[in-house]
Amino acid sequence: MKSKNIIITVLVALFFFSFNPLFAQINLKIKGKVTGDTKGFDKIYIFKGQFQDSTAISPNGEYQINITSEAPDVMYFYLQYESKVKGYISPFSLFIEKSGTLQLDFDIEKGISSGQINGPTRSVAYFDYSSAKKSIHERINKEVTSKFGEEALKEGTTNFDKAMDYFEKRETQLNDSLFAKYFNPNGADAPFMLLGRVSSLSLAQLEHNYSKLSAPLKETKAGKQLYEKITSKKRSSIGSTVANFVLPDTTGNDFSFNKLKGKYVLIDFWASWCGPCRISFPRLRSVYQQLKGQNFEIINISIDAKLDDWKKAVKEENNPWPQLHDKTNLSKSAFFVSGIPTAYLIDPDGKIVFSSVGSDENGGGPMEEKLESIFDIKLTK
Repeated sequence: MKSKNIIITVLVALFFFSFNPLFAQINLKIKGKVTGDTKGFDKIYIFKGQFQDSTAISPNGEYQINITSEAPDVMYFYLQYESKVKGYISPFSLFIEKSGTLQLDFDIEKGISSGQINGPTRSVAYFDYSSAKKSIHERINKEVTSKFGEEALKEGTTNFDKAMDYFEKRETQLNDSLFAKYFNPNGADAPFMLLGRVSSLSLAQLEHNYSKLSAPLKETKAGKQLYEKITSKKRSSIGSTVANFVLPDTTGNDFSFNKLKGKYVLIDFWASWCGPCRISFPRLRSVYQQLKGQNFEIINISIDAKLDDWKKAVKEENNPWPQLHDKTNLSKSAFFVSGIPTAYLIDPDGKIVFSSVGSDENGGGPMEEKLESIFDIKLTK
């Protein structure tokens, strides 16, 4: 009786994985009509990670590209026209849902996001969602300039702080509303929509929406990535205790975080290729000198893939604090690093008391304000 149950279970599992569209190989043909003059720049590029392919727009404006994927996925498209004529690249995300044909027509001057799409249901919904997100950014820019002036979003101008505060709050409000409109927890694109908002949604919002996903969706690659990011965000939330970690320094010797127990520690994630990271270092060195003698230390943790690039940059910057390499993927497993530079401030008990994302080359940012309040000092610029 037991062996019969096992056979039935295996057969059910095979049936599930064979016929469930979440696990079937996808063969999707994307085609369309492009209007407007390409000026000879007729390539459409598609990429996902290291994979890249392209197709050309024919003289009559038609194009076609065939996509093969092992599972539903998000891929990115950009136009050679934008790169050569407009001087920028603006990748647009398309959701590859299932086999079939997806028709996407657009005007070369207006770009992919302005196009008309017809195809698999969630591919269409994801396209509309992505297009609306892009228009939100443009809409808020107009609102800001109308309220605070044309130069308001330029750092150093009179209304910069007010304009940025308005921009961020308005963007959160509109994006939350847009997400609620398009998010379908049963749609194959649901994990991807959540992955795109891991940084902007609160931990509670993420966990709530993740709980709505079906069991098969949670078991997809995107579902597992989402779970890892939610877990890392939880582990690195304010008030969480940082577990000891050991990473190598530039000489290959192991450095233990426990060595700094009892101090305030600023952990700064960076990379040699990150311009904003390196621009922020002179100011960080100034802060370090001003807090010298206090119960304070800084650690740089590099996410560089190439050790030689990291070591070269460390030598060039010559920062007077420990330099470590993230060989254990700490930036994803123990901390939530969605972009660099990202910094975490740890108190003497090992608890996270503050975090920030972005560079602060001119000083006076939120992290410095937190340090000033802790050490009862006014940091000079």
